[in-house]
Order: sequence, then structure tokens, then C-alpha cells
Amino acid sequence: MSAEPLVEGEPAEGERGAFVRDRAHRFPGRRNALKVLYDDVEVASVRAAAQLAGLTASGFVATAGLTLSGAGVAPATSADRALLAELLQGRTALGRYAVNLNQAVAALNSGVGAPVWLLQAVSGCARASERMDQATVVLSRRLG
Repeated sequence: MSAEPLVEGEPAEGERGAFVRDRAHRFPGRRNALKVLYDDVEVASVRAAAQLAGLTASGFVATAGLTLSGAGVAPATSADRALLAELLQGRTALGRYAVNLNQAVAALNSGVGAPVWLLQAVSGCARASERMDQATVVLSRRLG
């Protein structure tokens, strides 16, 4: 039996590996193909870069070629995905704190007084806002 993967992106028999994705499929399918030849060092470099981008090697080469030609969008890196996750978590946290603060203001306006958890909600909102600010700075620097 061969140790080669049956499908690009799947680990070979006996190997453990992360699942990788193809680039976006289209219907009707693409009809043109290019053959690219690499030496061992070059193909290892392309495969490593593809793995970092979460793409198959052929999908990575296609995406990189289209991106450099101006006809495509650059693939997201794991750092981009981590930043996106941070922004989404921050957005969710800020939404929750907004609800809590709205309830606190409603209680204050009704004459009941400040809820016991108001200081915790305000400090949590400040922390979430700081995380959003940090992620925004990282994104601003990355985009230039």
C-alpha cells in the first residue's frame, strides 16, 4: 500500500493532519489547467505555505497566482483567522454588556437604584472595548 494521500488535503495512511480546504468551487467548473514543475525543496516550500493558509497545494498555487495577477483575493492566514475570532468575540461581549448596561439604566430611571452587578458590567465592557481596540490596531498595521 502506498503512503501517499488518496485525495490532496487528506493525511496519508497512518498520518495525523489538519483538514485543509479547496479554494471556492464554481459551476460550471473551470476548464483551463496549468502544469507547474518544482524541485523537492520548492514543492516542500509550497506545501508548507499552503498548509499555513489552510489550503490544498494546488488551491494555494492557484490563489497566489490570481492574487499576484490582480484577479483574485489573497487567502486568509491563520493569523487573520485568529484576529477575526478575536474581533467576533469582542463584538459578542460588547453586545452582552450593552444589554446589561441598558437594564441598569432602566433600573436607575425607575427609581430602584443601581443593580449590584453594575460595576462588574462596566468593567467587563471596558475590558471588551480594550480588546477590540487592540485588535483594531493590529488590523490597521497589517493593512498599512
